[in-house]
Amino acid sequence: MTNETSRTFTITVLLRFFLLVCALSVTACGSSSDDIIDETAASSSDDSSDDSSDDDSDDDDSDSDDDTSADESDDDSSTEDTSCEESGEMAELVCSANAFMDTLSADQQAGLVYEFTDSTAKTTWSNLPSVSRNGLAMGDLTSSQQEAAFEVLQVALTEQGMQDLEGLLAADDYLVEIGAGSNQYGSDHYYLAFIGEPSTTENWMLQFGGHHMAFNITYMAGVGYPVPMHEGAEPKGSFEINSTTYAPLADEGNALVAMFNSLTADELSNAFLYDEYYSDVLVGPDNGNGTYPSSYPYGSNRTGVLVSELTEEQQAYVIAAIETWVNDYPANVAEHLLADYTSEAALEDTYIAWAGDESTGVDVDVSGTYMRIDGPRLWIEVVCQNGIIVRNQTHYHTVFRDKTYDYGNSL
Repeated sequence: MTNETSRTFTITVLLRFFLLVCALSVTACGSSSDDIIDETAASSSDDSSDDSSDDDSDDDDSDSDDDTSADESDDDSSTEDTSCEESGEMAELVCSANAFMDTLSADQQAGLVYEFTDSTAKTTWSNLPSVSRNGLAMGDLTSSQQEAAFEVLQVALTEQGMQDLEGLLAADDYLVEIGAGSNQYGSDHYYLAFIGEPSTTENWMLQFGGHHMAFNITYMAGVGYPVPMHEGAEPKGSFEINSTTYAPLADEGNALVAMFNSLTADELSNAFLYDEYYSDVLVGPDNGNGTYPSSYPYGSNRTGVLVSELTEEQQAYVIAAIETWVNDYPANVAEHLLADYTSEAALEDTYIAWAGDESTGVDVDVSGTYMRIDGPRLWIEVVCQNGIIVRNQTHYHTVFRDKTYDYGNSL
């Protein structure tokens, strides 16, 4: 091979090698560019997916923690309920009474609670506005203490009973508004007392009273006896105070009038108490003497019309009138009393009677009109008196008593 041929061969080999390397390099570079983009995208997608997955996992953990926290919070909320809405009327009442006592100072607690054996304390109550009473005056309590006190009363009474109580308090405030002395009249001058320690099983008594009001509810081993009970209303008609209209004892008065209006003329005449005039109720406050009243009519002095001799419809009016007093109290108080007062045997020995002006009939707008229900145990009487502050109308004095179970028969 000549030198010229040798050079030509060498150049040809080198050129082919260079072209081969270039071809391989271009292929590699092209692939690398696309792959890098794809791999970067894939890597980014994987990273994003992983991050997102991690974030979701964290969020799930966070949500789980939040849910757990919320559940625990709900559980805590349910277990930390401090209300007195317990099963059983007595348990709720005792809880409310204890909650009220917890708001008081030691001195106030000492002034609230009396010994259950203290018969004088039990029988100290009055219809008058300015007499000494047991317990703590509402006007001497803070607003939170007053609220706790009224929670006790709301449990001790039904809605019907609370309407009467609130109406009578409003009536006394109304008397102040129209000129009665605020040092004697007004809702600040009503007193709450416990005679005995509140208990679901032991004996104790709840007293709340003031002018025209005496709630004396004795609980004997959890059974309630809300007697003696005194309520009076002046004004007797409806009135408005603080943009609210009240007519306390209207239901009681109307029920008794309806009872007598259901009688025939002969029955109404037979129910009339001739030669008797009542300026007040016959069996009133004990005023602290610690004894049962001795002035209930008895024997032949028990006069009027026997309920058992009335028609079924007329008897329904009598029972409805009784319920306006007894149903001021919840079932653990009212049910056993209504069963006793309205049994067939009881109605055979229950008289209804009235006094006043026979010519005008039973008229609650006439002073001296008097109405009563006199059973073997039950005693309800209502008298209409001239107004003391509201001079142009009569006002009610009422008493609900039990001849056997006043004060739970605990004196």
